[in-house]
Amino acid sequence: MKIKLLTAAVSLLVINSAAANVVLDDLDGYDRESNYAGSLMERIVTDSENARTFNAWVFRADRYGNCSSGAVYDEVSGQFIANVGISPAGHNTHHIDVVSLQGYFTDEQLQRTRVLALTCESETGVSYKVKHKIPALPKITWNASLTGVGPWQTPDCSGQSQHCGGAGWYDQVSYTSSILVNNGTEDGYCTSQINDGLVSKVFNGEGTTPLFHTNHFALNEQVYSQIGRVFRQTVACHNPAGTTEHTTVWEVTGENDINLVVDNVNYK
Repeated sequence: MKIKLLTAAVSLLVINSAAANVVLDDLDGYDRESNYAGSLMERIVTDSENARTFNAWVFRADRYGNCSSGAVYDEVSGQFIANVGISPAGHNTHHIDVVSLQGYFTDEQLQRTRVLALTCESETGVSYKVKHKIPALPKITWNASLTGVGPWQTPDCSGQSQHCGGAGWYDQVSYTSSILVNNGTEDGYCTSQINDGLVSKVFNGEGTTPLFHTNHFALNEQVYSQIGRVFRQTVACHNPAGTTEHTTVWEVTGENDINLVVDNVNYK
């Protein structure tokens, strides 16, 4: 009898241990939504409005299970980044939880892939871990040149003009660029603009892109009407983790004297 009881106890221990080691990996890559096979978890969907933070919706497969704790880690090194808070999504949504990062990502962390790991238990008592991948922010490699088109214009000093002198200008400028973008996921896209919201064409002649993972875009000698002494160009690439915004500002200071004075990357 003792042998049978011992055997039963060992068998139960093995079953419980196996249940505790159930891991649901994210097989959907770094997309906004991760879907899971089986009867434990339906999906997890990233829903963040700022790159520095992280929020997600967790859809469990059962009504009365729960996810009790979780954290975000660096996917490659395994380094702990921050815990997450877990709360019900609302009234009559028993199988849906809201997850929020308890802290903020650094610039370095934003440039690395991360993973959300939750510890959960089903309504039948099965303990499991579920993972959801978070992409690094888009990477933008940008080379460009700007030249004046036509003669250098100067103020008219003839006649009765009382406002002669001052800076000159080009009526038009010619812009050439090469942009390599890695969005880290198929859920990424890019937009661009020049000066005060005017449409740019840096994406092979277009101002925006469809969804894509990685691509190279070229623009050769696109002529823009130049107003003023400053030419501002902004490219913003977006993925589920946030936005990388790259801004360049060219200053026209004289004939054949056009200089890149701002070349800045910002994470949003």
